[in-house]
Amino acid sequence: MLSAVTQRSQFNAMLPWASRLIALLIVVILVGLMPEIAGIDPSQTILRARSGQQQLLTPEALAAVRADLELDRSTSERLWSWASSAIQGDLGASWIDGSSVMDAVKNTAMTSLTLTTTALALTVVLCGISVCYTFWRWKTSRLGVEHNAVSSVLVALPEYVIAAVLILVFSVWLGVFPPYGWKGIENLWLPAFSLALPASGLFSRLLNDSLKRVLSEPWVITWLSANVQTRKVARFALWRAISNLFPQIAMTVIGLTGGAVAVEQIFSIPGIGRLILGATKAQDLPMVQGGLLVLLLFSILVSSLGILLQKVVLGHSLQSGKLVSSHSSFNFTRSKLKRSLSVMIFTSLAIVVWWASQRDATTSQFARLAAASFDAPMGADGIGRDLLARVGQGMIATIKAGAFATLLSLIVGLAMGFCTRFSQGFIEITKGVPYIIAGLLVAGLTGMNPNSALIAIVLVSWAPLAAHCSSLLVEAKAQPYTHLAPTWGTQRWRMLRYYLLPYVLPPLLRHALLRLPVITLSLTSLSFIGLGAKPPTPEWGLLIAENMPYIERSPQGVLIPIMGLVLIGVAINLLFDD
Repeated sequence: MLSAVTQRSQFNAMLPWASRLIALLIVVILVGLMPEIAGIDPSQTILRARSGQQQLLTPEALAAVRADLELDRSTSERLWSWASSAIQGDLGASWIDGSSVMDAVKNTAMTSLTLTTTALALTVVLCGISVCYTFWRWKTSRLGVEHNAVSSVLVALPEYVIAAVLILVFSVWLGVFPPYGWKGIENLWLPAFSLALPASGLFSRLLNDSLKRVLSEPWVITWLSANVQTRKVARFALWRAISNLFPQIAMTVIGLTGGAVAVEQIFSIPGIGRLILGATKAQDLPMVQGGLLVLLLFSILVSSLGILLQKVVLGHSLQSGKLVSSHSSFNFTRSKLKRSLSVMIFTSLAIVVWWASQRDATTSQFARLAAASFDAPMGADGIGRDLLARVGQGMIATIKAGAFATLLSLIVGLAMGFCTRFSQGFIEITKGVPYIIAGLLVAGLTGMNPNSALIAIVLVSWAPLAAHCSSLLVEAKAQPYTHLAPTWGTQRWRMLRYYLLPYVLPPLLRHALLRLPVITLSLTSLSFIGLGAKPPTPEWGLLIAENMPYIERSPQGVLIPIMGLVLIGVAINLLFDD
């Protein structure tokens, strides 16, 4: 018979897989129950989609659609029937045109895989450039004096915003690449860079933070004193830094897939993200369930691979307590220049807010798309409203909502990261659900509640922080002092207070600050699908949405809110750059 220790070890190993199965079932069931929970009859939407807007919604026609879709059956019967078929490889047929869901998913998945693979390759190249720059500064003894301004800007911008800027620059102004379509390799570069730039900004910042910490560890000085080649030290330090971030690398890859939803929609790419988004809006539940199932299974596979790689690379040191490393701190920068620049940025933004509060943000008082002038310093929008007033008055509400969402995401991520045996599946599944899809699902489940956008963003934003927390916790528990603490009789709460939290919190707080701008803009982006603020509220997501059709004639309506968030992200990171 197996010993109690062996049985407990096997049980603990099975817990993450049980959580994955439970999380997957919850998402699939919620999607299947969406019409019932929201009180929506999908037969009306399906009938319009099949027959056009001119179709009369007669009781007979609706009854025929309900009979065809088998909506008269109970929800449990429909879910059981779908699950039974899915296990056998049959994801059902579209409610709109009767086409095979499996065929549609296969065709669109190949397109999304091509896009994601290209974006991942570009991410690796860009991160490689950043790492080479970090090593150069280390060799010249200037490792701690630079500011990661480029990564701060890239992280501050979600994929759909970068896509809009790339279209404006390379398609409208320069005419180098086509703005839409999927016909050849020329259509690949703009969407691939739209995904790669924010991913490389986030991961290069996390990797460089980890690399700086590794390069400050005692073994580096010992090796250099022993005349070990600098190249060998650098190679080992890079591998050591990457080993800490394997789960976060997996989250980055999954994030590329999730971010592809908005990018595919903007560039009109026939990928799986666009398929799911269109099916969600059309209430084509079999297509939504099939597409999400593929994305979530991919998320589980990639995340599991990342965790396995971390255990293989760190190996015996995780169990023996011989992983010696230094933990970082979280303080305001000691650089007067950085503090001064940060204060200048915040002061400038405060002046804009005060100036805007003295102006009218809702009345059409200028010519349509008027250029910047003395009366309208930022110009006017598509219906003649003052852009300065709208940008300034929308800033406070936008930042408050983003900060609150980031704080909630950090709290949830920290709690989930400390219990990954139970939450691992929820981390992977949550990260696999794109925030736009989450917004649509939350809207359906909550009936367009005013807080739907906040709920949706928090539901998907905590997962990367939880994955990072889990990775740091594994490293913290492998430190000699933490490994030996129980033998000294140290209580668990003291280990948590004095050993684990000081190791985990500083890099996790920096990660959360890095995500503040992108969470804020992702929150505002849900205005595109009718969540959050409603017109004529001067909210930044609405500003971008309202001015996107006029980006060629009046780009400031889109670029000014984007620049505002970039400046906020840079100012915050300047304050904590040490």
